[in-house]
Amino acid sequence: MTLNQSLLIAESEVMEILLISSRQTIWNYINHYGFPKPIRTRPKAYLREDVEHWIRNGGVNQK
Repeated sequence: MTLNQSLLIAESEVMEILLISSRQTIWNYINHYGFPKPIRTRPKAYLREDVEHWIRNGGVNQK
């Protein structure tokens, strides 16, 4: 794994971490709960640090 790959997390891995099975749920999280937007769209990828930060700060239960 290269440094760039370790900084990114694939959408499928995000879904596994969040225990969700729908990309629609990620879209809802982005629009209603401040989930980070993907930084690459084909294939969708997210910054690992941003996803972990969102989870550490309460995920959908953030204030």
